[in-house]
Amino acid sequence: MPVNLRRLPAVAFVALVLAAAPAIAVEFRNALDDSPLEMDPIKGEEFTDAVKSFHESGENPYNGNADAIAAGKALYNQDCQVCHKPDGSGGMGPSLIDDTVINTRANTDVGMFEVIHSGAAGAMRPFSKRGMTQDQMLKIIAYIHTLKK
Repeated sequence: MPVNLRRLPAVAFVALVLAAAPAIAVEFRNALDDSPLEMDPIKGEEFTDAVKSFHESGENPYNGNADAIAAGKALYNQDCQVCHKPDGSGGMGPSLIDDTVINTRANTDVGMFEVIHSGAAGAMRPFSKRGMTQDQMLKIIAYIHTLKK
């Protein structure tokens, strides 16, 4: 049965409109110039529920998830530790275990994701261009949190 919008009380009308509205999504920004980032999947990537949730909320659903953290550790050891050291204390790249950052956004899951996805200053190149999926990036971030004391 169709709803007659003219007969709805104002409060019910507003509630109906808000329920139908899409959730406000996170706006991802480039760490170098603050320009908006395109968050399209790379070739062959299908967004997982975790990635979709992260795009909407900015909260990493893998934080605290033991299986995701284990996968993130393997990825970190493969792709990140050469610059950031196995313990995250930094070497060629900055420390990932202290809160000393040039871009304060890098202390958030969204900021870390932006840097991994699209690169930053120095040798940090975009991992999205190296074939890393957004789901893998979220798992690395979940692992990095375990390195912080």
